[in-house]
Amino acid sequence: MSRSLRTRRTGVAAIGVVIGALALAGCGAGQITQTSTQVSAVGGAQATVGSIAIRDAQFEYTAAKGASIYTRGGDAPLQMTIVNSAGTDDKLVSASSPVAQSVQVSGNPTIVGGRVLLVEGQPVAAAGPSTGATSAATPTSGAAAPTSAAAPTAPGDEPKGAQIVLTGVNQEIRPGLTYPLTLTFQRAGTVTFNVPVGNPNTPRTESAAE
Repeated sequence: MSRSLRTRRTGVAAIGVVIGALALAGCGAGQITQTSTQVSAVGGAQATVGSIAIRDAQFEYTAAKGASIYTRGGDAPLQMTIVNSAGTDDKLVSASSPVAQSVQVSGNPTIVGGRVLLVEGQPVAAAGPSTGATSAATPTSGAAAPTSAAAPTAPGDEPKGAQIVLTGVNQEIRPGLTYPLTLTFQRAGTVTFNVPVGNPNTPRTESAAE
């Protein structure tokens, strides 16, 4: 299961400050859309491309299957927060990874200008039928509409608008390791970064397991 949404929303509360900082930093960065910046994070990976900032990206922690969290041939859902510091909307149009046959993007992957999109991955079967394409599986209307057309949302109440799931992973996904992921946005461009496995919600009890 995914980490507590309450914990995720606590992090989102600080994103408002991040949006302002990103807007100022972006003016002097001079990055082209294909250029990205990646930094390490305590809870998950962080990456930036154009006006899009990805925060706390990680594989959802689930019960371990031996030494792995997700076994070869299975599905591995991701979770992250995507921040759009621009005044116009953007959209996650595709995703890919060399450790999976495909990466399914479903739900509503539009990131409204100046707002935050929460991504809570889940198995493809639970997310609904998929086409097998490495792109957004659910078309959305008004993806490029002005920010003013979006319904107002109170801070911390951003919806879980999209799901990202690696399908048919070709290797075991294990804690302590990172795995490459590429995301392509309609306006900001493409960014590639390494994603770790999330931390468990409960303390490990190795001695008790023995």
